[in-house]
Amino acid sequence: MAPPIGPPPRPRRRRWLGWAVAAWVVALVAIGFWAVRHDSPTVPEQRNIAQALPVLQRATGALVAAAQGPARAVAIGDVRLAAGCRITPVRSGVEATRDVTLYVPADQAAPALRAVAARLPTVYRPDVATKGARVALHADAGSYIGIDADSLIDAQVVTLEVSSGCRPPAATGTTSAEPRAGDPPAALTAVLRALNGTGRPTVAAVTCPGGATAATYTVDGVPAPPDLGRSLESVTDGATVVRADPAGWAYRTGVTSVVVTASPDRLRVSATGACP
Repeated sequence: MAPPIGPPPRPRRRRWLGWAVAAWVVALVAIGFWAVRHDSPTVPEQRNIAQALPVLQRATGALVAAAQGPARAVAIGDVRLAAGCRITPVRSGVEATRDVTLYVPADQAAPALRAVAARLPTVYRPDVATKGARVALHADAGSYIGIDADSLIDAQVVTLEVSSGCRPPAATGTTSAEPRAGDPPAALTAVLRALNGTGRPTVAAVTCPGGATAATYTVDGVPAPPDLGRSLESVTDGATVVRADPAGWAYRTGVTSVVVTASPDRLRVSATGACP
């Protein structure tokens, strides 16, 4: 016996469902197009490197302000752009990083990083953790910009890195947009005179949270004297010396940090003004 025959199909209802689905697809496409044009990016790979750099620079300025202190010396590094990182397995990008180097007395790396974390903006949610012989700091400056340090507890040189993560390259080129710095601090002239060194300094500058500029002025290739400590006696008298060993010296005179890094026969000399 043949099965009962159901009711005939309803062409109008099927057409209505087809139109509804088509309209829904069109609406989704329109919403997606509007979001791409108007919404803020929600993942780092949507923000290109040019969009990330201003946030990285502001975070570096906040870090410099937080890092300075009476028993610490600070040096600001240049912005580095490294191509070739991977956004996805088939998509390459560019990463921007900038270092702030902290010079501290022996066995003061952990207290120094805790002091830096306490002075960073609270919205960065800074965190310091110790594990065994190491101490680490992490902070989130927003827009996928991170601040990180990982150091031995007994280190006297601690590098804090501000990084953008891997970003798409900018279509029209990328500039670091550093602020204009003023004249080198008097402490740089004094230390170069003490070392019989000369040279035109390179400058790495950031904007402090209050709008002022802090900068590191560096002179490379200064001839190394036979006795570095003796040569620096005239400029370190009355200063706060935070590091003094064959690899180099670091001291703070007033609000200026001075760092002298030694190689076999040459010195790198830098002086950094503080954020007000």
